[in-house]
Amino acid sequence: MKRAEENERYRWVILIIVYLSMLAFGFIFQSIPPILPFITSELRLTYAQSGLLMGLFALPGVFITLLGGFLSDRYGMRRLGAGCFLLMMGGVFLVGLGRALWILWLGRVIAGIGAFTLVILLPKILSQWFKEKELGLAMGVFNTCVPLGSVICFGLFGRMGSLWGWRVPILLTGIYAFITSILFLSFYRPSSFQEIKSREGPNIYKSVKNMGSSIWWLGLSWLWFHAAFISFSTFGPDYFLRMGYTIEKSDFFIGIPPLGALLLSTPVGYLIDRIRHQEWFIGVGGIALAGVTFSFNFTSSHLLLVALMGFFCALIPTSIYSLPPEIVKTENLGLAFGILSTCSSTGAFVAPYLVGKIEDLTRSNHWSFILIPLFYLFILISIFFSYRSRIRLRGSLHLSQVCGHE
Repeated sequence: MKRAEENERYRWVILIIVYLSMLAFGFIFQSIPPILPFITSELRLTYAQSGLLMGLFALPGVFITLLGGFLSDRYGMRRLGAGCFLLMMGGVFLVGLGRALWILWLGRVIAGIGAFTLVILLPKILSQWFKEKELGLAMGVFNTCVPLGSVICFGLFGRMGSLWGWRVPILLTGIYAFITSILFLSFYRPSSFQEIKSREGPNIYKSVKNMGSSIWWLGLSWLWFHAAFISFSTFGPDYFLRMGYTIEKSDFFIGIPPLGALLLSTPVGYLIDRIRHQEWFIGVGGIALAGVTFSFNFTSSHLLLVALMGFFCALIPTSIYSLPPEIVKTENLGLAFGILSTCSSTGAFVAPYLVGKIEDLTRSNHWSFILIPLFYLFILISIFFSYRSRIRLRGSLHLSQVCGHE
């Protein structure tokens, strides 16, 4: 009984260190867009090169996150977490101190290896500590990390870059990651529910094959969300500059959608704990965001549009992150989050380069605000198939149980 009460209290400590760790990811991820105009000017980059600088951060997630999720199901997470932080810090300092574009690209790749592996570990830790109750609330709080990081980055980094140079905010994110790594290693401990599987278990190929299609369709929903959201964050500042706004005003507009997610993700998590139906939240968010972003082609009411984006963006991340425990078995939870991370990394890597290339060819933002709404619309399609697959699986299990009783 005493042990249960200690776990009840300590899970909030775990939530704090997970939150601070994910905030480090948010800072590193979104540190580039607010200062991208300064980097582009100094290094004379094309839009495609600028998009690649943002997208290369996510490239490692395409290849290594499935392996990271698989390993997290079989090994302790303290060592994996320490390795993640080392890679993140090393990559950030390469970007902050590098003088050539290829060094900046390399730094973003190295930081991405650590960051996107960490993204698998952190929600799994929460799923273990909050599996008995309030998981939706915990995931709601967790999903304010990246929006908070984005709000801080877009609120401060552009101004800092104009005053002290674009390298200063980059280096500050590395210092924050170092401090957070100390806290993680000092306070992390496994929950009483954690089961470290034997290293002799099924190989990664068999484990992935047995996951079922529902988690992959969910991953595709997450892919399209990242493709749209990161494309808007990367090239939105340039769009608003072309509309005649200052760099500060431009960063303010780009920071509003993450601010909406920051304020509303926790209430969304609270609702999920009580009414479930996450697929409805995701579908409504996707179709609404498609309509809002397409409207950039026809109206100059930019403040209203970004405010609406903030409201509807809040519906999706918490809903997606609370679904894997309902879709897969506990022993495959790390691999499930690995699938989500692989998909989000693919979207975040490919989309900024694709949108940037189109802007290079057309010299217009018009096509960007056709592609981004399409990405959001694909969320609705993907989550429909995820829901249908889950219902079919549930029906098959129920039928097999009935036949077994007979």
